[in-house]
Amino acid sequence: MRSNVFLSVLLSTLIAVSTFSFAQDGSVPGLQVRNLLVTEIEEGAAVEQAAEEVSQTVLNESMFFDAAGLSYLSENQAAYRSLVALLNDNATGFELAIAGFGELPDQPSQVVTIAVLMFPEDANEIYNIALQMQVISEEDALLAVINAGVDPSTLTATAAGAAGNTFSPLGVGTGAAGAGGGDTTISAN
Repeated sequence: MRSNVFLSVLLSTLIAVSTFSFAQDGSVPGLQVRNLLVTEIEEGAAVEQAAEEVSQTVLNESMFFDAAGLSYLSENQAAYRSLVALLNDNATGFELAIAGFGELPDQPSQVVTIAVLMFPEDANEIYNIALQMQVISEEDALLAVINAGVDPSTLTATAAGAAGNTFSPLGVGTGAAGAGGGDTTISAN
């Protein structure tokens, strides 16, 4: 009998700790939105209906996102609602971006920006998968990430054929000598 009580207390403690740990992850906007979506689905709502309700609730109550993020989501509600629906099967920014490119092939910039708004810690992965899938130009991907409020200097491109977002100082490569194929002296010709 004592072992059953001990086991019950231990199990209750583990559940409480795992719930607390899961709540810690809840600071990621995409996970918070996903939690709302899953709750709606578990209560019997269809995925599309749940996505509609959750996306509207988040916007109406200014939940989880800063003012700039909420403004972007309001301006792109259809894409936002579609990506919220995809959160049911995609719990990371990387997965959401891949699914989003398939669902919204004509709106890759919106997919990148919304995925980064939802999962800001995955910004570099989202940027790179957009480049690797060749659904968007490097410049447009960079602008989409910047729209989400990410500092572009934190990104590194790893896509095949992508040059990355390395910025050269003004003048590099203009002459015939020096590091990197040129010095900074401009010819008088």
